[in-house]
Amino acid sequence: MKISFKNLQSSSFLNYWFITAGSIALTGIFFSRAMISIGMIGIVLLYFLNQGWKFNPLKQKGSLVLLFLAPILFIYLIGGIWTEDYAYWLERIQVKIPLLFLPLGFMAMQEVVNRRSVDILVLLFICLCTATAIGSFAYYLMHYKEITESYKHAKTIPTIIEHIRYSLLLSIACYAVVQAYTSSTVLSTPLQRRLVAAMGIFIFIFIHILSIRSGLLALYATGLVWLFIKVLESGNKKLLWLIPAVCAFLVSMYFFVPSLHNKVDYMIRDVSRFVTGKSVNNYSDGNRLLSMKIGAQIGAEHPVIGVGSGDVQQAMNEVYQKEYPDIDQHNWLIPHNQFVYVFTALGFSGLIIFLICLVYPVTRKEVLNDLLCVAVLVGAYTSFLSEATLELQQGIVLVSLLFSIAYIRIASK
Repeated sequence: MKISFKNLQSSSFLNYWFITAGSIALTGIFFSRAMISIGMIGIVLLYFLNQGWKFNPLKQKGSLVLLFLAPILFIYLIGGIWTEDYAYWLERIQVKIPLLFLPLGFMAMQEVVNRRSVDILVLLFICLCTATAIGSFAYYLMHYKEITESYKHAKTIPTIIEHIRYSLLLSIACYAVVQAYTSSTVLSTPLQRRLVAAMGIFIFIFIHILSIRSGLLALYATGLVWLFIKVLESGNKKLLWLIPAVCAFLVSMYFFVPSLHNKVDYMIRDVSRFVTGKSVNNYSDGNRLLSMKIGAQIGAEHPVIGVGSGDVQQAMNEVYQKEYPDIDQHNWLIPHNQFVYVFTALGFSGLIIFLICLVYPVTRKEVLNDLLCVAVLVGAYTSFLSEATLELQQGIVLVSLLFSIAYIRIASK
């Protein structure tokens, strides 16, 4: 059989390529940064294989949602004009390139991808979350006393990747399970659906045992947002009675899950040190809050255009050195808040553009009607409150790749 460009453009070939590239990228989130890059390159190549350059997104405005974070790359590029540390600036740009090129691959596939291909990737994501969570849970059971006690000292159950981003993945996986159980084209028997439901229940329980606040916030904020969407759609205000029931459940978790109990107690103690002005050196939460305070302080000194997208780390280090000599250098952080980070780097000008980018997807009815899209967006947006998510490759993939998979599922046949 001769390989021709026409063969490469066939619908079946493109779908197999899509599944393979997407599977490599998703697996890479948990096991290898190199796999993330390989998978994303494979998805970007779909833009050329399917002649994506002939696709005019302006004629189908809905597809522009996939590019909702792309303007961030451009404002960071512009922020290099008044930057001094070009090495750090180039790192910021390199990390954000997928915000533009990854969605282009998905946009090129919008007309040819089938629902089954997307559902395979969603199911793979659920299985990866389940398998890695089982590994962490087994380790926790084998070292129950030591790990439970360590939660009093800002430690957590060992996870396969950085625990904050991992907890966000688990929170999204919970809702991916709900969507797969109700509408997946891959699950064809009741046994398969029960197995996926069991995975979802296990992930839900484990995310409480893991007790990472970012993940729990994303989990319950997504549920709250989805509840309000359904109340607005149906007009059934009785659904709001679920809110006090969920609150009661959370309170009971505090008393019955030792790791969660210890984590909350540590957080209260840690935050109180920051509030009362005590040194927060080597205190996890206090260090994060201090980084936000310093970032906001720097941004307020350069309110219009910030210090430049490459000079954030340098500006933060200078303040730590001058004003907080009690903080060890290994605790000098960038602002642990994406909004503060953008404000520090690009001032109010960049922050306004950033907020517009975040608002745009939620103006689309098809996004608000899809549970997985809502879960990815809420998970990403809540993570911005305690992490500079978009400054790391895994954070970019978490937001851009998972949202693209969720959104293209809506368009698939």
